[in-house]
Amino acid sequence: MTYTVAPHLEYFTIPLQDFAAARPEFEEFGVGAYIFSHADPTPRILLLQRALTDSMPGCWEGPGGACELETDKTLLDSLVRETLEESGLHVSHIVDLVAVDCWEHHRRSGGKARITKYSFVVEVQETLRWSAGKQQPVPTLQIPIQLEQLEHQKFDWAIKEDILLSVQSPNGRYRFPLPLIGHQAPNILRAFDLVEE
Repeated sequence: MTYTVAPHLEYFTIPLQDFAAARPEFEEFGVGAYIFSHADPTPRILLLQRALTDSMPGCWEGPGGACELETDKTLLDSLVRETLEESGLHVSHIVDLVAVDCWEHHRRSGGKARITKYSFVVEVQETLRWSAGKQQPVPTLQIPIQLEQLEHQKFDWAIKEDILLSVQSPNGRYRFPLPLIGHQAPNILRAFDLVEE
């Protein structure tokens, strides 16, 4: 995995086992990626629609998933791996931390797990290409998304206004998971704010 990390995020490069050991109140750790296309006049964010056979069927979210404590070297390696697995995109730079969410998951087999999820704005290799000796944005619809079909059934490049409409109205284009699970809509809007700054 070859990627760079913004200097203020260097803390997340410590070994994942040490990162988890410093947070004994959590049994599981997750990561989320917010990927933007800048080819259009207004930024667009990549959203994935959960498969109808998965939990929270039909809801929209960014790529992400569970850290693998035994095999991922760092939390950021988890982020890069999950982004590749769920979208086919290669993270080139980790820009900023958007949110840290915590919740309690009730297992189907019984019992509970306390989960914390770290979500970041990232840049991916596939959104830029060299042309005439300089990097140019790849047109949004030409960015090659490859979904993991068991987890996601569709993708879209959303603008901020459509996210806001979906939050404010049941007739919006996107349906997001319950606020207690990942805080997707507020985090997506916060990611837009960071990018627009």
